Amino acid sequence: MPMPFGWFQVAWSDEVAPGTSIPLHYFDRHLVAWRGEDGQPHVWDAFCPHLGAHLGGMAKIEGDTIRCPMHSWQYGADGRCIDVPYSDRVNNKARLRTFPVIERNGGLYAWYHPDEEEPSWDVPELEAFGGGPGYSTVFRRHYQLGCHWQEIAETQVDAAHIQAHLIDYQIALNDGVRPERPTMPQVDSYDTDGPIAKIRISQDFPTPRGAVTGRIDTDVWGPGVAATWFTGLVDTLLLGCATPTGPDSCELRYSFVVRSSGDAEATERLGASFIEEIHLRTAEDVEMWETKAYVPRPALAHGDGPIMQYRRWCEQFYAEGVDRSPEAWAPDRSFAVRVPS
Repeated sequence: MPMPFGWFQVAWSDEVAPGTSIPLHYFDRHLVAWRGEDGQPHVWDAFCPHLGAHLGGMAKIEGDTIRCPMHSWQYGADGRCIDVPYSDRVNNKARLRTFPVIERNGGLYAWYHPDEEEPSWDVPELEAFGGGPGYSTVFRRHYQLGCHWQEIAETQVDAAHIQAHLIDYQIALNDGVRPERPTMPQVDSYDTDGPIAKIRISQDFPTPRGAVTGRIDTDVWGPGVAATWFTGLVDTLLLGCATPTGPDSCELRYSFVVRSSGDAEATERLGASFIEEIHLRTAEDVEMWETKAYVPRPALAHGDGPIMQYRRWCEQFYAEGVDRSPEAWAPDRSFAVRVPS
């Protein structure tokens, strides 16, 4: 499938300090993220149009400008060349592509569109990531995946897949015994409004003392940003951001906060334990996401969740359109065969 357009997290804010630049690779292109001495962040194409030097890492930041490390050509905040130190005039054709940038919830987001169209929605500030006393510190996880963005995103509405993870957890709690009646999530509602989707799921979480009634409620802003509240067990907010790196690869960043229980130490401890469980389940998913085929017309069963509705919502983010003709899109690589010992 094509690469989607939208807002995508390309770094955590503290990864790009004032007066520095870093190399990035997203949207199948080399990029540079840099922050002026005034604190303003920028994301550009990486290569100087003069003779191709990469601006990430070695470039010199001066105020709100950046100088190429190879010949010291200077570029203003709009990407245009403003100074060639050994010439009395600049080359007006020397300009780099710049990407709209915002900072939200501790992250640096760039807007990507293949036709360079301007942003058509925003990403909100979430109170839980504001550093207030009602929440834990922010926990982070970062994954690199050899799969398309949508393979990850569909998990948000895949009730049967959520159940599979809960069964694994119940088996672990029951010393390897599979439960006779697995807990099945219930998709209470799935609503969309343009680039925004809202998924509301009720779910009983297994514990050593029995099931605890809870919820998994997700708000999505375009293909790159999803905020999920896990409530009922340990109230945790997961901000999941999947960013395409190439046609069939992406990065996944998780930022977590846990609602305070009134005891800061206990909140951090319980939060770390719950987040580690999510991390372990995600690590299991990575291999599945990377090896599965995408089936345009799947043979679904009752209880799978609103998979096809979600796919139709996703299609609005593909400027090139979607080819539904193949029976399946298989990964373009082979996988090692595991021989039982």
